[in-house]
Amino acid sequence: MVNKKTFTYSKKRTEITFKLLIIYLLISYISFNSSAQDVLPTKKTVPKIINFTITSITYYGFSSQMTQHFFRDYPYGKFHLKQDWKTWRGMDKFYHNYGSYQMSALFYQANKLSGFDSIKALNLAFLESTLFSTTKEFADGHIDIGGWSWYDILMNFTGNSLFYSQQRFLGKQKIYYKYSYFSSDLQKYNPTVLGTSYKNYWLKDYNGETFWLSTALGDWNLTGNKWLKPLGICVGYGANNLIEEWDNPSSFTQPRYSQYYLGLDINWQQIQTNNKVLKTVFFLLNRFRFPLPSLEINSLGKLQFHGYKS
Repeated sequence: MVNKKTFTYSKKRTEITFKLLIIYLLISYISFNSSAQDVLPTKKTVPKIINFTITSITYYGFSSQMTQHFFRDYPYGKFHLKQDWKTWRGMDKFYHNYGSYQMSALFYQANKLSGFDSIKALNLAFLESTLFSTTKEFADGHIDIGGWSWYDILMNFTGNSLFYSQQRFLGKQKIYYKYSYFSSDLQKYNPTVLGTSYKNYWLKDYNGETFWLSTALGDWNLTGNKWLKPLGICVGYGANNLIEEWDNPSSFTQPRYSQYYLGLDINWQQIQTNNKVLKTVFFLLNRFRFPLPSLEINSLGKLQFHGYKS
């Protein structure tokens, strides 16, 4: 257990670390160009430079806001580890998994639009997603109630790898990682951790969150019917009655348990359109699972049908 009194906040040290990581990203960007002349501003490389600039600004903003606001209530100190595989019944680990997958997807699309070929765009997306997620873990390793978690790093890596491996070896995503939220009404038992309004319930309340792996008929060319291509199935994981990280307070008597789902889903990107705006909308919609029928079996041994719960 780290002594809380030994922690001191070092803003300067944190800023230097993040600036060094930005320089690392710059070096990595240059290394993905085929020749030195590609680095010089030309009609071909300007979109890449803009892309890199936006990524750098976003990264620095993400880093500074995370340390100044997300962790502002926790003093910084000596770097330390945390054994947290069993916290929140694994829901926080799925958050890392899902987040890394989605960052890879977003960075890949941005890199492709800026002119990188498929392989370079994919490799750079993997690097960028890893950089963002590892920065968060580095900061977490310096706060008293947190710590560097190798399990978080592992889940970040597997999330990135799920996107990377499909894009690299299948040429597209056939299995999509999705997220859904359905209010649990348990926030009142620990609003500091589980959220104080709907604006942050979806981010903090693990009881209402579910993470899904989804695939559709069109992803495997199982039908030529354009109306059936988007239809698919998904498997999901969730948990309930999680009031605190490790164990619930004695005043809350309901048992903590895990939930396993099998449900119907829609792959929005299988809807055929030539409209670029709609394609972007469908890409964003495909990050989430919307309310459709599902079957739940939980660790308490109960089987339940949900007609609309996402």
